[in-house]
Amino acid sequence: MSTYLLVAVAMFAFAANSILCRLALAEGSIDAGSFTLIRIFSGAITLALILLLKRNDTKARFPGFKFSLMAGSALFVYAILFSYAYIQLAAGTGALLLFGAVQLSLLILHWWQGERFKRLEVIGIGCSIAGFVWLMLPSATRPDLFSALLMIFSGVSWALFTALGKKVASPSSGITWGFMSASAIGLLISPLLVSDINLTAQGILLAITSGAIASALGYILWYRVLKNLSLLQASISQLSVPVITLVIGSVLLGESLSMHSVLTSSVILGGIALVFLARSLESNEQN
Repeated sequence: MSTYLLVAVAMFAFAANSILCRLALAEGSIDAGSFTLIRIFSGAITLALILLLKRNDTKARFPGFKFSLMAGSALFVYAILFSYAYIQLAAGTGALLLFGAVQLSLLILHWWQGERFKRLEVIGIGCSIAGFVWLMLPSATRPDLFSALLMIFSGVSWALFTALGKKVASPSSGITWGFMSASAIGLLISPLLVSDINLTAQGILLAITSGAIASALGYILWYRVLKNLSLLQASISQLSVPVITLVIGSVLLGESLSMHSVLTSSVILGGIALVFLARSLESNEQN
């Protein structure tokens, strides 16, 4: 299957996660701590079952304790900080802080590794980021400082989790052990997370769906496709998530799409396309 198509599917999974989190947390169906724990545990169980079915696959080997701990820590920190920050921030503010932190972290890492930006890539980055800010700014409000810091550190943790995916030999094994490690961390500190429990059947179901489907399957696909992407491409492609979330919200939740949303979304997607086009042109020149 085409790398670009796999990227698109992974972004749809991320957008579905955003919708599920919004339905669960914004409407108070479940508390943030319980949502995170159920999400991670259900994802770990799903991935462990998948790995068991692939036990004869010699490539699905243990990625090592160091990787598992780093990936699990990054995943858990991302998930828990996102959940707690999400209930305090407006949608636009949260998205700006989260994706801003992800983009900056991955772009700095891309540069630090010795990569340099080509002219077409710079134009694409500029267009996609400008379009993203233009899209999210109308719904942004002045954030609470503590919640803003939580969302920023959540974005940095997700960037680290993404960067780790470039190094793992087996995506399925790497993501599985990352989730299992995150589950172990969650279990250890669970007394701190579930002191104010609020559980409903809807909230639990949304958390399980987020973990077992959108997170587990979406993240394993993301780790698989990262092998064929530069950190720049991995970074900039994630700006499509708010656009996809708008489309899903329009189709499934009946939310209206304004001309502003359509125009800004087009700018974002156009910028992303330029970044991928720049890498394709470079490959053609080398061949």
